[in-house]
Amino acid sequence: MNRVLFFLAIIIIPVIFSWWLFIPIALLFVYLAKLPYEVILAGFILDSVYYFGDGFYSQHLLTIFSLFLIIISFFLSKRIHWRKII
Repeated sequence: MNRVLFFLAIIIIPVIFSWWLFIPIALLFVYLAKLPYEVILAGFILDSVYYFGDGFYSQHLLTIFSLFLIIISFFLSKRIHWRKII
């Protein structure tokens, strides 16, 4: 239940305030949930809401950031003992 609420918050808070809030909230979500694949979907949704430019990387900036974040957390999960909090 907490993951669902945090997923909704990661979408709603950046839509209301600004896109840059996605970055610290996504980092917090990865820290708390260890491997939250919901961050990729939230990045994709927010990429459709915000306009960053015409290039491929500019159109999918938050999705690429969230994929990069999940890949890093996947490799660090083998080296760091994280407690699954939520």
